[in-house]
Amino acid sequence: MVGLRYLILWLLLFMGSTTVFSTRYQKVFGSDWTSAARYVADHHAEWQQEFAPFGVDSRLAEAIVFPELIRYSMWQDEIERAAVNGLYVTKGSQGADFSIGRFQMKPSFAEQVEQAWNRSSLSKQYGFVFNLQPNNQARRSRIRRLSTMQGQCRYLAIFILLQQQRHPQLSRLSHKDQVRFLATAYNRSFTASYSQIRKMQHHRHYHTDVIKTRSTRLYCYADIAVAYYNQI
Repeated sequence: MVGLRYLILWLLLFMGSTTVFSTRYQKVFGSDWTSAARYVADHHAEWQQEFAPFGVDSRLAEAIVFPELIRYSMWQDEIERAAVNGLYVTKGSQGADFSIGRFQMKPSFAEQVEQAWNRSSLSKQYGFVFNLQPNNQARRSRIRRLSTMQGQCRYLAIFILLQQQRHPQLSRLSHKDQVRFLATAYNRSFTASYSQIRKMQHHRHYHTDVIKTRSTRLYCYADIAVAYYNQI
């Protein structure tokens, strides 16, 4: 009987802390959180169709990029997209490597994903590879993919598959810990080792300011992703 009471108390504390954890970030980001959550809800069915062929859980994928949706700025995206369209196509990532689209993906990130995909057994399994030639045509095609929601969903799905293949330990983690790990890898380093990503999981680098200053408040990207995942 005593053991049952402790179990019930533990469950209440756990559920309560999860709710507080999610609510805290929801209050911090206010209308930006609400708008991002609404955007996900409005596009969930559409995105699910893109994730399904890769066998990727749409809830997992959405949580990974949710912090990017919070800080997405349409006007800033248009400026950065124009710069990428001009400078990246002609000079590569050294010319321009701005984050674009709702999921805020950089051309250099797409290049890393494509290179890893072409080297992996997954490319044979799914029957396609990317054009990795260092020329304007290949870079223009990459920007076209990054400029569409369909393209960004596919890059995200491929990123998840590559991480799962590279780090088989992920399958032994809880769903929330998988979100935490993958969100960290997405935000911090695509190529880092398993132990390196685990060490970075609680680092605070995320902010929503247009320009980072001394007064900018920093948050943990993975914490926000997990907080959102707890609500869906």
